[in-house]
Amino acid sequence: MKKLSDELAKVHHLLTTVGDYLPVDERPELERFREAGRLWSEQFPVPDEAVVTEAPGFPGLTVTTPASQADRVLLYFYGGGYNAGEPYVYRAVGARLATAAGAVVHLLDYPRAPENPFPAALDSALAAYKSLLAMVGPDRIAVGGDSAGGGLTLALLLKLKQEGIALPAAVVPISPWTDMTVSAPSFTELADRDPFVSAAMLQAFAAGYLGDHDPRDPLVSPLFGDLSGLSPIHIEVGTEEVMIDDSRRFHEKALAAGNSSELVVIEGAPHLLQLFASFAPEAVDSIERIGAFVRKHIG
Repeated sequence: MKKLSDELAKVHHLLTTVGDYLPVDERPELERFREAGRLWSEQFPVPDEAVVTEAPGFPGLTVTTPASQADRVLLYFYGGGYNAGEPYVYRAVGARLATAAGAVVHLLDYPRAPENPFPAALDSALAAYKSLLAMVGPDRIAVGGDSAGGGLTLALLLKLKQEGIALPAAVVPISPWTDMTVSAPSFTELADRDPFVSAAMLQAFAAGYLGDHDPRDPLVSPLFGDLSGLSPIHIEVGTEEVMIDDSRRFHEKALAAGNSSELVVIEGAPHLLQLFASFAPEAVDSIERIGAFVRKHIG
């Protein structure tokens, strides 16, 4: 790995500090970890021009900026391994995506595992997408998300295809979790370079989400699905992520199936880079690329 820029070095460091926000009380560790994520996220400011309201017709938050066009929509799924995370943590990312894409960004509050295992998150995503279809056409909708939210984005595509529902105009998965077997070589090869994610972490999250469900089911691991006939795809991932193979392998398989798929690999970037757009130019550039892709396909 090349020497990190000062900003990326700061990103790497901040990802190691989430545990510093862990409340000390009698609650289960997962519940306290969820709160730590919310507290940790407070250091990333929501742009002043952003307006955050309750989402229409489904649980979650809607984020708009002066650049948002009412008939241009991005449905976004937060990351957190299906067990953690929440829309509140993604308000700043939502605002920056709203400006970059010129869209209304909806941050779905899908139910988390282990309280709500598969297929609860997917059912929630499908319901939200159907709700948006009642407001605008599929050619005006993009779907995206990061980490587990990126995997949920791609699982939703396969579910829509399965049910014969019109696909969105574009999808923008960021560092998507596409393989719940957690068996890719990068989990070992980059274990000492990723400051935040580990195979053990994802295995625990997968157990919470799957229960006894088959981890190779394409609706939880889209990598194993029939990838023909999907929407145009734009993937962003960092070189320092143990999950990088999940992006690479999905991109390669999507291309082989005849899809339009772009993969941007960001040198020196760890997981969750886009959360740090308030100071990291690499994160700003990533969000601008995502926004340009959405604008290109939605118009």
